[in-house]
Amino acid sequence: MRYLMKNMNNYLRLIFSAFILLFASSMSAQDADFVYEDRVYDELIRSVQIYINNQPALVPIIGLNSGFRSFTLRFDEMSDDANEYFYRVVHCDRNWKASDLEEIEYIEGFNGEEIQNYQFSTNTYVDYVNFSLTLPNEDIQFRISGNYILIVYDDEVMTNPVIMRRFMIDEEQVQLFTDLQRVNDVTKSNSHQQLDVKVDLGEMRIGDPMNELSLSIVQNNRWDNMINNSPPKFISRNRVNFDNTGKLAMAAGKEFRQFDIRSLQYTTAYVSEIDLHDQGTNVLLHTEKPRAYRVYRDEVDFDGRYIVQNFDFQPSSNNVNSQSNESNFNADYADVSFALKMNQNLDEVYVVGAFTDWKLEEVYKMQYNNKHKGYHVTIPMKQGVYNYLFATKGADGKPYYDELEGDSEETVNFYTTILYYRDFIQQYDRIIDTQQVIAIGKY
Repeated sequence: MRYLMKNMNNYLRLIFSAFILLFASSMSAQDADFVYEDRVYDELIRSVQIYINNQPALVPIIGLNSGFRSFTLRFDEMSDDANEYFYRVVHCDRNWKASDLEEIEYIEGFNGEEIQNYQFSTNTYVDYVNFSLTLPNEDIQFRISGNYILIVYDDEVMTNPVIMRRFMIDEEQVQLFTDLQRVNDVTKSNSHQQLDVKVDLGEMRIGDPMNELSLSIVQNNRWDNMINNSPPKFISRNRVNFDNTGKLAMAAGKEFRQFDIRSLQYTTAYVSEIDLHDQGTNVLLHTEKPRAYRVYRDEVDFDGRYIVQNFDFQPSSNNVNSQSNESNFNADYADVSFALKMNQNLDEVYVVGAFTDWKLEEVYKMQYNNKHKGYHVTIPMKQGVYNYLFATKGADGKPYYDELEGDSEETVNFYTTILYYRDFIQQYDRIIDTQQVIAIGKY
């Protein structure tokens, strides 16, 4: 009987997976031009992170055959009851559009499974449920390299997405060399950083490198300003050189603004006041000022990212990872108030960071106060360390930092270079190497 039930369960699972495959294929056909990006679609979902081996500061890239490395997705549902969430992964091309591959070509296992690992918040004023998912797992393993999108749905037929997160699988077939050099354009020498990228193909044979290879560059794990599809400049034997005559130059920005609320018992740098009351906690940050025309100031930051951590409890063990893991469900939420002093009333000002997916969301929009001559907004945020910037809305609808932040070539930035290879036989974009480097200005 047990054997019969097991086979019946497998049979039903295969039927359901076939239905999901047909549904996903139809969705891919409908959304051929849809660009997948990091986004949260539900206001009850907060603190979404995808990271590697319990290290939130790393860009989500693992090797195709690196069995000891995995992705972890974590998010909070702001509720006292756990909803059901389901997930699937989609293979994408270099432009983050769905590739033409069938699921069976890029994953081994079953798409459309439920996220079963969750934990209710403990000893917090604010109730939430912390969900986590690890990839690859017993249900899904990856067959090929490339760009992938992880989509979380709040319904079993997967029609209502609530979270999207990008990640990458790397073959590590060749070797990238990334260096920082002086910008060729003298008008940008004080505001931009330029990368010099070379590739050693080693033993790998590529028929037409000029047309089959392309390079993308991501700064501080931000996709909104990435350099995409840069072609090779020239080839010398088995070494490929990418254009360093200005096309690989990026605005350097400045070190990120930041604050630390790992403890709600005492104030830290950039935190002016903490008010604990029966309904929760209010945190008032120091009033900031625009710095577009201020001289560069060197500060250590997380290159735009954030970590969740609670210093106000004793972990169940002395292990650092244990404290970090337990912080996911015992760190509290506080109402954090941002203030930007300005005499000028601009049209729209936002708080922007990894926690906003580098987007101009309404919940992070600041309101101008004529009496106090400045902008203010209060945002519920989980205990941790946060990096952020102030931005206005650009003509393209994206964050525009020049008015409030400015750029300096001295800024320390975290760059990720991604090498794509698309031959005319396999017809999908492979990632054959990536490199992550810290670029320090004033070379």
